[in-house]
Amino acid sequence: MEYYIFSNYYENHEPQSCFSKTFVSLWDGWLGQENLHKLDQVSEAEWHRFNDWLRELTRNFSVYVPDFEQQALKPVDNVELLLVDFQSSQNKTSDQFIRLVIPELECIITEDWDYTYIVWHKNNGAVEMLEPMIQKAGLKRFSE
Repeated sequence: MEYYIFSNYYENHEPQSCFSKTFVSLWDGWLGQENLHKLDQVSEAEWHRFNDWLRELTRNFSVYVPDFEQQALKPVDNVELLLVDFQSSQNKTSDQFIRLVIPELECIITEDWDYTYIVWHKNNGAVEMLEPMIQKAGLKRFSE
């Protein structure tokens, strides 16, 4: 089994400061105050796009979850164990959000609020490698 160094990705439970952020969402940018109502209109089918994307990631890459207590990266053997249904997702707290590491791309993927995931990357082509999977799932990406 390959060994990846936890501290290359995280410091004090946060992604290292060397990472840039790209956002993956149902929309191609921030909604803004005038479109916040769209958050309440997200259907279960739209929400499932994120699970489809996560499944696609695990089909194409070796994916790991951070274990902050042991300061280690643990392989994801079955992504289905990380996924929840639409109803359960509505009640998640931030400490229950999905966090993944893809060492092959030197990136971190974290679930965030408002139907958004963050790809933490090193401007090394990781986002471009993820783009076909983002599109296949019917999601959009944008940067700040």
